[in-house]
Amino acid sequence: SRLGPMRSTTALVIVSLLAVAGATPGCVPRDYHDGTVCVCNGTHCDDIEALEGFVAPGTAVMYRTSLTGARMDKSTVKQTSKPTGSLTAELDTLTVFQEILGFGGAFTDSTGINLNSLRKDTQDMLIKQYFGPSGSEYTLGRVPIASTDFALREYSYDDVDGDFNLTNFALQNDDFQYKIPYIKQALELQKNSGGLRLFAAPWSAPGWMKENDDMKGGAKLRGPEGGEYYQTWAKYFVKFFEAYLAEGIPFWGVSPQNEPMNGANPDWLWQSMFFDAPMERNFVKNNLSPALKSSPATKDMIIMGLDDQRWYLPGWADVLLEDKEAADLIAGIAVHWYEDPVFPVSALTHTHEKHPDKFILSTEACQGWSDRQGRGPSIGNYTRGEDYAHSIIEDLNNWVGGWVDWNMALNTQGGYTWAMNFVDSPIIVETNKGEFLKQPMYYMLAHFSKFLKPGSRVVKLTLPAGVPKHVEAVGAVMADGRRYISVLNRNDTEDMTISFHEKGVDSVYTPVTVPSRSIATLIWNKF
Repeated sequence: SRLGPMRSTTALVIVSLLAVAGATPGCVPRDYHDGTVCVCNGTHCDDIEALEGFVAPGTAVMYRTSLTGARMDKSTVKQTSKPTGSLTAELDTLTVFQEILGFGGAFTDSTGINLNSLRKDTQDMLIKQYFGPSGSEYTLGRVPIASTDFALREYSYDDVDGDFNLTNFALQNDDFQYKIPYIKQALELQKNSGGLRLFAAPWSAPGWMKENDDMKGGAKLRGPEGGEYYQTWAKYFVKFFEAYLAEGIPFWGVSPQNEPMNGANPDWLWQSMFFDAPMERNFVKNNLSPALKSSPATKDMIIMGLDDQRWYLPGWADVLLEDKEAADLIAGIAVHWYEDPVFPVSALTHTHEKHPDKFILSTEACQGWSDRQGRGPSIGNYTRGEDYAHSIIEDLNNWVGGWVDWNMALNTQGGYTWAMNFVDSPIIVETNKGEFLKQPMYYMLAHFSKFLKPGSRVVKLTLPAGVPKHVEAVGAVMADGRRYISVLNRNDTEDMTISFHEKGVDSVYTPVTVPSRSIATLIWNKF
């Protein structure tokens, strides 16, 4: 579903003609220095062609994204009675691993600010790309509690020093302008597709509650653990959830603190607060969980521990979950992707092996966050999309139940961010043109989010020994029982042909050629 390497101005004319004819418009490509994007506005955007309710017998459906321009292109693959080529992989649907929790992104202030810069029809089109049936169909959404570095300013919900009863607690205009309207839209789009589960995390308590008297910079809450400040901070969570529920927005889960170890650095450049693992365990047991259970709005909410880098595993999880009381209160472990390349993924599997009844969820990722990769957007960069797909496949193959991106929409600078912490995003908004740009990262995420809905299960997929380096894959049984495989080929020149065979099903093979620098997703019916 793409129009090929034509100039976007010509492509726009063709899209308009297709719309008149009733056809589904495809990608309107535009080349930038670092690659190609698909351009969208309020009247057109490329749809991801729907996976029909029934895949014809003897066939599989394939979606492909590639460096050469495919963007979730849909086609049909004919199944054969014998393998094609020398490589055969086996999908074992009876060896079942973790359940899928979902995929999604974060409703940051910056996302809402950039949406607000567009016309209403373009805003609607952008939200549909993430949550609508012709988009990537996100099923998870992360919501910051008050401000983060991706906001116009530092703000809390109660800046009155010593207000231990939180009498002055109130949501801010930032919530009502940048977050709540778009969360409501997303909930509405997903209500007939299994729903959207929201979870939240704070970056910092109000400054008066912290030892450094400031939301910015690392510091602990004031006073002894479990004392008046800790009790008030736990009540602050409940106030937040009750206020959002009053706006029609329920939450599924919460983590006590975003990246708690950043709070060990007093010079941290934006909102942060310190907890180590024993402090988090004690806060959950003695303050947060009792507070949540005290309110009808939060009594069934799940709690996730850590919400930081995987290099703290399995040790952090051990501290939380080897305490029986805390283990009964904590449903899972949240991890972030930063620095993953320098720390082994085996930490995730070790954590699962030690705590098999707790889920693991990847709750934050973005590109353009470090000097070594280049800060801010790299518009059209295909490698950044490949990195997303690699991370998701690696995580799913190591017991992670889902993957949540950071900002859903940034501007061409990589903001808005009061802290000047510019990064990249799957969708870039060009306000002066009234457009938004769908980057390769968007499509890579869609290969997973669109099909692996909550209730899907990762299953065993065995690749043959002869598979080239930089080829990786994951297998699953979708929530509706259909079979799913995604194969990523990051080789620069080497194409790969492989036949997939479902264990226990005789004489049925699904052959696919995965060109260099491409990803293919295969789906077929249960036999």
